Amino acid sequence: MIFINPKFIPEKKGVFLVGGCVRDHLLGRPVTDIDLAVEKNARSMAAHIASAAGRRVVVIGKADKRIYRIVTAGETYDVSGISGPDIYADLLDRDFTVNAMAVDMKTKELLDPAGGKKDLSEELVRMVCPGAFDKDPLRLLRAFRIAAVLGFSIEPATLDAISARSEKISQSAGERIRDEWLKMLQSASSSEFVRLTGKTGLLFAVFPELRKLKGCTQNRHHRLDAFEHTMSVYRVAEAILHENRPALIQDAKNSDFITSPGTPGLVKHAALFHDIAKPETRSTDEKGNIHFYGHEKRGAEIIRDINMRIRFSNKENLYTSFLVKNHLKPLFLYMMHEHGRLQPKSVARFFMKTQPRTPELLMLAAADAQGKDGPGADKFTEFVRDLVLRYSNACLCAPGQPRLVTGRDLISELGLEPSPLFSEIIGKVEEMRLAGLLKNREQALRFIRKKWGKNC
Repeated sequence: MIFINPKFIPEKKGVFLVGGCVRDHLLGRPVTDIDLAVEKNARSMAAHIASAAGRRVVVIGKADKRIYRIVTAGETYDVSGISGPDIYADLLDRDFTVNAMAVDMKTKELLDPAGGKKDLSEELVRMVCPGAFDKDPLRLLRAFRIAAVLGFSIEPATLDAISARSEKISQSAGERIRDEWLKMLQSASSSEFVRLTGKTGLLFAVFPELRKLKGCTQNRHHRLDAFEHTMSVYRVAEAILHENRPALIQDAKNSDFITSPGTPGLVKHAALFHDIAKPETRSTDEKGNIHFYGHEKRGAEIIRDINMRIRFSNKENLYTSFLVKNHLKPLFLYMMHEHGRLQPKSVARFFMKTQPRTPELLMLAAADAQGKDGPGADKFTEFVRDLVLRYSNACLCAPGQPRLVTGRDLISELGLEPSPLFSEIIGKVEEMRLAGLLKNREQALRFIRKKWGKNC
């Protein structure tokens, strides 16, 4: 007997809880997405739940695969008809054994024809049968997503079946791939599964651009080729984001600095593609030195195309391409620092051009340095820590802080006529404030009179 009885569902014959909600209940995880399979009239059952919940029914999918969805304040109910002659055939037609269980709402009996409960106890993701991937190739990627989210292993025969069918993933819609991909990347232990997708060939079937990184040797600052370096950067980025290792600011979590829509998954997505343009920008000079001039700008173009292919939102696309395009800027600041040429104004301009995404950019840069597995990474990380602290003090301590001067001040106090010069003046004052060179309105007005006196 399984005692699970979500609200609004009648305890009657022919009604079954199925799939992930049963799995999560057995694992003691919160259950908010409830799948229901019914023997007769799924539409009528959905209407009953919607009426009891005071909600409406949303119809999803084609006629032969119709789902009736009801969204309440705490749960989402998906109601569908049983696929096949009975519930057992329906379960054996599903993707993985841990998802092929049901609870009979009348008897509260657990139905487990594929042995999912045993695989739960052994923490295994196992296909119901090899044909499961042929019916829906998205399941190739879902195996890794489930394993990453639950902290499970993927059963060897299932990995073999994925390897044999990896190219079939191209048959899946981009938005479905995006959803599974980002759910996997959001987990705290996705790095081992991203690497495993590479070993099965699935990673390169989804993102063929990554294959060119294999064997792309780099300059003297790198011990690894571009692909292995990327895998290392991804692993370090995950540790920075989820394990606070290394911590970038005292008494705070690194993830606390991530801005919307910059979820950890998107930062890790950018980490995976930060060097994507190295193969096509690789050159060797007359001394045999290897260069990748402009790879960050070209990389931003490539990741934009990739993101569009898997239907990222505009915000997600802009965010990740921004991180790729600018991932070298912290290193340039560090080189100026090492040569004693870094000025407060340079740091202020960096903050102005990269905020509010500055912390994520600095995290990516730290991961990039650590991922080189060479000397100097620790010194660079200390430099990044200093920048994060300075950014926190200058830009985050007083959110919504008013500008030292406004356009109205330029008109009333200095007698200026509205013009494009206003944005230049206000931007320069903000730069000086971030650099710590201007602290109040009076200082700002004196600075403006001195610099733009002929126009005042």
